[in-house]
Amino acid sequence: MLFRALIAVCLAGFFVSGTHAHPIHTSFAEADYNSATKKLEVTLRVFADDFEIALGQLAGAKISMEKSPRAEIDALTRAYLVSHFIVKTRGGSLAPQHWTGRELKDADNELWLYFEVELPTGVDGIRVDYLVLKSLHADQLNSLRVRDGSRSLTLIFPPAEGERTVRFPP
Repeated sequence: MLFRALIAVCLAGFFVSGTHAHPIHTSFAEADYNSATKKLEVTLRVFADDFEIALGQLAGAKISMEKSPRAEIDALTRAYLVSHFIVKTRGGSLAPQHWTGRELKDADNELWLYFEVELPTGVDGIRVDYLVLKSLHADQLNSLRVRDGSRSLTLIFPPAEGERTVRFPP
């Protein structure tokens, strides 16, 4: 029992050492296709501290989710997502994105980003390049769960690999 408690304390220290340090570099997105609106509704979770650094690199200045003006963060986030979460239609054209908002869960060091992608011809066969935070961390691993009604598919984006095609199993 004492051994388990000691392990738990050590692991807790490992995961919270530093301001918001974390040993893994990953993000996760869920994308639900809404056939009524013809849009892919995306929810993307990133570590807030990593995303601040990425936005700071884009802006050429330090960015803080808590201190920087909301309009500045939103504009930088939109610009970042357009070039780091790329969706192409079946025909290969870039699908337009529409920003809907964000939510900071500071206690968990999580930032949730919400946006939509226009896909009038559906989601099956689209191509996604999920580059979020890959330029920041060489070991960044991203995953995307895509749903279209009862169909579901998870795509993994390892560090050195790019674009994936959404193909639901028969």
